Amino acid sequence: MTLTPIDCAVLSHAIGLCETVKQLKLEYCLIQCEGIQRLGPGLHRCQDLRLGDNKLEDSGVKLVSAALRNPECKIQKLGLDYVGLTDSGAEDLASALSRNTSLTELNLSGNELADSGVKLVSAALRDAKCKIQELWLHSVGLTDSGAEDFASALSTIPSLTQLSLASNSLTDRSVPALRRIILTLPSLERICLSGNQFSETWRKEVESLKELRPGLRVDL
Repeated sequence: MTLTPIDCAVLSHAIGLCETVKQLKLEYCLIQCEGIQRLGPGLHRCQDLRLGDNKLEDSGVKLVSAALRNPECKIQKLGLDYVGLTDSGAEDLASALSRNTSLTELNLSGNELADSGVKLVSAALRDAKCKIQELWLHSVGLTDSGAEDFASALSTIPSLTQLSLASNSLTDRSVPALRRIILTLPSLERICLSGNQFSETWRKEVESLKELRPGLRVDL
């Protein structure tokens, strides 16, 4: 399905008539920045907002960030996977995240965040008001160099239950940082690390960590 800017304007009008929109799924709709600009005024009313696989790029994500800053924001689940967000655009999103109190699930997978972008986002989520429970960072270009800062930020988020770092460029050098995440987050139920470059030694250490954290699911 393709949504033109005019389609988005019509949809925005309909959203404006609702106090709350429980779910708005617009993945793969070929929405670009102009379409999001038309939708912008009502996005904060959506509890579950899925915008993945659209060519929003940094400018489009900036408009979504404005919805997160809205004092009446109701967004609890936000999908911005594969939208063309880069580390340059992550700063504005991070600023919005640091002020938001409604978000519990965030998917930024498939974006070109790199270590610098991941650092900005994770630092924003460590804010005391943060309620994030699920964080998806699959294929975002995270490396060993960024793992320590990432772990430091996440170790202060007691609400986190699910974390995906699959298909990044992590190696055994990141093991201490990942170990800290696993052992300092008592609420963590699942961590996905598949598609990285860990050795058999790390796999054995995971087994030992499972003994310390019974019930924790680790996908390798």
